[in-house]
Amino acid sequence: MTIGPSMLLLAALDQDSSLPGTSALLAFGRVPMFFYILHLYLIHWMAVLIAVLAHQPVRWLFHGAVFTDTPPGYGHGLAFIYLMWMIALFVLYFPCRWFEGLKRRRKQWWLSYL
Repeated sequence: MTIGPSMLLLAALDQDSSLPGTSALLAFGRVPMFFYILHLYLIHWMAVLIAVLAHQPVRWLFHGAVFTDTPPGYGHGLAFIYLMWMIALFVLYFPCRWFEGLKRRRKQWWLSYL
């Protein structure tokens, strides 16, 4: 069910790139590795900042948080996670847009990998 509508949406967006939000999708899609690398660091630092502001345990985030159990009292609701996701996309849009322009202006071989 998710692949079919996604493919139809992709076909529609490919035909008409003047739809609202298409430029943002193109900006992310033209620099996928750059987005991926930046999002890892951004989300980590967002988690640290939110943990500090919410008076939750922070130290475990700097010592392999993926490989340990979550401390008691750490976590947030789904609505908050979606809000952080939207903030991360908003923040990452600007560097991705900048890098997209850089890739368009310069033709060094290594830029094609980011």
